[in-house]
Amino acid sequence: MILAGGLGSVVELGGLGGMAGTMWFVFQVLVALAVTSFLLWKFIINPRSYKDIIEVWDITNAGTVRWFDKGKWVVNKEDGTGVYKLLKNKKTQLKQPPLEYAVPNKKGGYKYLFTRQGESPFEYTCINQNAWAKGELPTPMRLSDQDWVRMQIKAAMTKRTLSGFWNQNKGSIIFITAAVLTLVLLNWVIAFASDSVNAITATAGQQATALTEIAQSLHDVANQLNPQGGVGLNEGITPPPGF
Repeated sequence: MILAGGLGSVVELGGLGGMAGTMWFVFQVLVALAVTSFLLWKFIINPRSYKDIIEVWDITNAGTVRWFDKGKWVVNKEDGTGVYKLLKNKKTQLKQPPLEYAVPNKKGGYKYLFTRQGESPFEYTCINQNAWAKGELPTPMRLSDQDWVRMQIKAAMTKRTLSGFWNQNKGSIIFITAAVLTLVLLNWVIAFASDSVNAITATAGQQATALTEIAQSLHDVANQLNPQGGVGLNEGITPPPGF
């Protein structure tokens, strides 16, 4: 009974340490999953959602620079409106380019030819590539006008106004959130350490008691087997007849 109690205490202590190790392992797995999910979204899932191929002729500087980008139509879930966005230039806000200006590709997207005339996210023009195949001059189409720009600026100002509280108090909110999380973590660590110390102390006491009782039991058994101390076990036994 006593030995079983001591072993039970050891098992209980080992279970406590195993629970802490399991929690740390689960935390590591969650962090690894979060990082992996972010990398997958950043470098694979999000870029693949931009199916249109955009060839840009940038004439902002002295010469013409040609580079490629990807584009897609992004819908605003709040009001149902949308803008045409580019993958590499996140600030770009354009109208939907007309399909008759595009050349379809095998992946279900379209290839457009844009020209860029300035640093503004609205200064893009779409060129009709199909006109060249017909022997005609390509027709350019501006992907933004004054009304479009005014509407987008108004929407951006409204969004900035609605998010003004966050912008003004972002530092305080982050600091308070970090402080609260730190206090919660410290309380959890202190409580866990206290429980661990109590469990270790109780287990040590139980093991010491169990070992003492086991030693006493072994001593009692030895005394019963050899009650005369140093006398041999064969002494005091009457020999059978004939010896």
